[in-house]
Amino acid sequence: MALSPQNPDTFMREVDDAVRADTAQRFMRNFGRPLVMLIVVGLLGFAGWLYWQNQQAEAAGTNGRTFSGAIEAMAAERPKAASDQVAALARGDDATYRALALMVQGNSAAARGDAATAVARYGAVANDTNIEPSLRHVALLRQVLIQFDTLSSEAVIARLRGLVATPGPAFASAAELTALAEMRRGNDRAAGLLFKRISEAPGVSESLKSRAVQMAGTLGVDAVTTPATSRPSSTPATKTGE
Repeated sequence: MALSPQNPDTFMREVDDAVRADTAQRFMRNFGRPLVMLIVVGLLGFAGWLYWQNQQAEAAGTNGRTFSGAIEAMAAERPKAASDQVAALARGDDATYRALALMVQGNSAAARGDAATAVARYGAVANDTNIEPSLRHVALLRQVLIQFDTLSSEAVIARLRGLVATPGPAFASAAELTALAEMRRGNDRAAGLLFKRISEAPGVSESLKSRAVQMAGTLGVDAVTTPATSRPSSTPATKTGE
């Protein structure tokens, strides 16, 4: 016959421990395998994310070295070599490096006298909405500059209208090309006013401002700014001692 425990508290603790052990065993039998699989999948996912991060960092370093090599090739007047070096980047998934690579290829084509290829490369950047707007603006300016002699004045003005209307780094160059297009179609007043806007725009180099002032004056628009002179006081000074 079982002996009753002398300490009821000890007996209750033993019962609780037995119940918890039985509950744990039943839980592991029913859910243990799925739980372990879930933990394993989570760990594998985390490891995969770490690997992906590492690969991204390595890829960025590789892309940077490739692009730097292409720039050095352009500086050394080897445009074909520069274009070949960035061929993979121009087809890649990184939007920024893709844009830069296409612009290198555009510069390379322009240096070799291949205007059609240069225009196509710059156009690919200018029309890609996944690319940073500042790069798109530069590409558009380069594209219009290469085509300037073959485009109608109206086409030049229409393409650059957005850049001329919006203050920003691309404004001065876009306004200058637009002013030249206005002059080409005989609209000297509009051209002069554009040059005046360039001379007054913030962030414009002094050399470009000086050129804009001269061009505006040639076209009959006064863009020279004179410093304000201090007006003499209307109240006469009082002599000391009076």
